[in-house]
Amino acid sequence: MDYQEEQVQELEVLESIYPDELTINKGTYPGINFEVLLKLELDSDVLAASLTKQHSMLISFYLPEKYPDEAPTIKIQPQEVLLKDLHNDSDEDADEEGDETYGEDAPEFDDHGNRILNKLENLPDKISFQQYIPDLQVKLEEQIEDDMLIGMQMCFALISSIKEHCETWFSEQLHELDRQHELEIQKREKEEQAKFNGTKVTKDSFIEWRLKFRKELQLDTRDEMRRLQAHHGRLTGKQMFEQGVDGTIDDLDENFEDESSISINDQVAKVTDDLKEL
Repeated sequence: MDYQEEQVQELEVLESIYPDELTINKGTYPGINFEVLLKLELDSDVLAASLTKQHSMLISFYLPEKYPDEAPTIKIQPQEVLLKDLHNDSDEDADEEGDETYGEDAPEFDDHGNRILNKLENLPDKISFQQYIPDLQVKLEEQIEDDMLIGMQMCFALISSIKEHCETWFSEQLHELDRQHELEIQKREKEEQAKFNGTKVTKDSFIEWRLKFRKELQLDTRDEMRRLQAHHGRLTGKQMFEQGVDGTIDDLDENFEDESSISINDQVAKVTDDLKEL
């Protein structure tokens, strides 16, 4: 195989396919090397409509002396450039509006300091190809082996593959960001709704709260004092039963002023003193 002829011929073909994108750094054999600035078409996805950058891949090829029987050395560098029309519009708006506004990209926050999320957030501009380059290099090496490209002019096939892989990866990343964005919005909405719903009250939780509340305010003690005062210091039938008072009703009547009344009055006085200390 005439390696020089193969390489020069392929370089001429690439020049005809990429007249504006191809830059030849060294066009003589051996050591031919060149680079292609490949623009990616990313705006076909509806989610990428707000994209403000032009993403490109600067692909550098170095052809070894025995290419195509040896694989070329490939280097890929992501390039990002602001879209010209949007860049010009932003300059005009800045001249007209001055410092009156921060623009649509300025973040907004709610009363709790959380950033307000909405569908207008520019998700496409959050994606960077830099993190994808290592995986892309591996895919190219696998393609050369799996497609048995050794021995064939392969630069055009690899360039096409790079473009396809990058555009597919961008779309996948964009849809994943959109999914996460939706989940975050739903999470924030649930958190806000929970603030209005409060804590659900059950029978057990109400009983627990009621006992604690009555204990803190000494309500049972106050109720006992009111009952004693309502009976003018006399024991009720229930109290007589609980305290095991002996004797007949007549005996109780005869001794009531001497014993029972004094005992109950003392109890009322004690409860009153306790309440004064609260």
